[in-house]
Amino acid sequence: MDHSKPCYFLFPLLVTLTCFIGPSWCQTEAEILLKFKSSLANYGSQLDDWNASGPGPCTGDNPKWTGVRCSNSSVFGLKLENMGLKGAIDIDTLMGLPLLRTLSFMNNSFVGAFPDVNKLVYLRDLYLANNSFSGEIRDDGFMGMNALRKVFLGGNNFSGPIPGSLATLPNLLQLGLEWNHFEGRVPDFQQDNLSFINLAHNNLDGPIPYKLSKMNPSFFTGMNK
Repeated sequence: MDHSKPCYFLFPLLVTLTCFIGPSWCQTEAEILLKFKSSLANYGSQLDDWNASGPGPCTGDNPKWTGVRCSNSSVFGLKLENMGLKGAIDIDTLMGLPLLRTLSFMNNSFVGAFPDVNKLVYLRDLYLANNSFSGEIRDDGFMGMNALRKVFLGGNNFSGPIPGSLATLPNLLQLGLEWNHFEGRVPDFQQDNLSFINLAHNNLDGPIPYKLSKMNPSFFTGMNK
């Protein structure tokens, strides 16, 4: 056994137990979400129940705050869709939620570079489709996100090559990159359980990798083969 490898799977438990003991630096989930809210803009009254004077975000599996998903009284996910949100997705603040597994900010008005989601190494599902993100995504932009199953980035303005790190995610099941400006060749996806991939309406060229060749041809519309 290689004892030099860090036990990343223990980190959420350690953070949770340490916070239960109560050091002064440990923020509650409510405080973390309120800090995250402060990085957003244009939410109007839609997040009024995100406040310090009311109940916390979770009671058991029941969310008390809009868009929060709960499991065992902890924040399991955020689903803030169709709100016209602007501002920044403050990944550094979200790192304070050790049980966070799913993020969805689809159909909003976020702009700018792709956020550093690979800091959320335990994330399972990422939905950022139909915003106005732009620019290239680093080749290692998904490196280390071994739990990631679903990634939907369609309907943005991303450019450059498809990040090679997507092709290395061992548990990837679904990937949507349609309606962007990705260019170059499609990475050699080798995941046996990859059941859905949509690369249509980009600027891609070259052959379709063998593992993807039996998928719906419409998912490759616009490719220069």
